[in-house]
Amino acid sequence: MKRFLILFFLSSLTIDYTNGCSCAGFPLQTLFCNSDFVVKIKVTDTGKTQEPINNIYHVDILETYRANPEAVEALNLKYLLTHPDEGMCGLPLKRDQVAVVGGKIIDGKPEISFCNLHIQNPQKIEAESVNLRENFSKNCATA
Repeated sequence: MKRFLILFFLSSLTIDYTNGCSCAGFPLQTLFCNSDFVVKIKVTDTGKTQEPINNIYHVDILETYRANPEAVEALNLKYLLTHPDEGMCGLPLKRDQVAVVGGKIIDGKPEISFCNLHIQNPQKIEAESVNLRENFSKNCATA
């Protein structure tokens, strides 16, 4: 009977799997070069998309530091997508926030994540301005 109760108890336990955001801490230079685009933005509005569910940030692009041809076209949409959960590497931004973000173009849409280049601190944006405008792009390997 004791074995049965122990077995019953153990079989009633469920194991939930949790996905979490995990990305390597690459230097800004590497994140810059691996991005399809790097822009300084001001968030004008936030919301959620229907399918698939993502956070959408309507943005004004204040400065473009890097953009491949596909990114130039996608950035004309004036929005960025990210996963809605920070635990799934979604990048949380707020209305009227100024940030520098880098990302990828996926299915013609600009997407950002916590694992891409992102600078949200105004002092750090100012401190990195010369690198973003000049130094980083000079040091990216040409394909």
